[in-house]
Amino acid sequence: MKRVGIRLESLAAIIRDLENDEELRAIFGDPVTGHLAIVAEYADGAVDLRIEEIRDIPLNDDETTRFVEITDRIVYANIL
Repeated sequence: MKRVGIRLESLAAIIRDLENDEELRAIFGDPVTGHLAIVAEYADGAVDLRIEEIRDIPLNDDETTRFVEITDRIVYANIL
């Protein structure tokens, strides 16, 4: 298995950017991160980390699309 690390300062920047995103605030309310979790899944010898929404009301299709686009943009901007 290949090990991959994410610096804590990068995680902190991701959290800050998620909290400050107006579109995510419109979807989740404030604080945004109160409705998000980092989920780790181990399968086939690999660990998959992702950010998922955790709330009682599921996102609709448009919200899901925007959530994925925004979180991808924020994560990639902070780890590359």
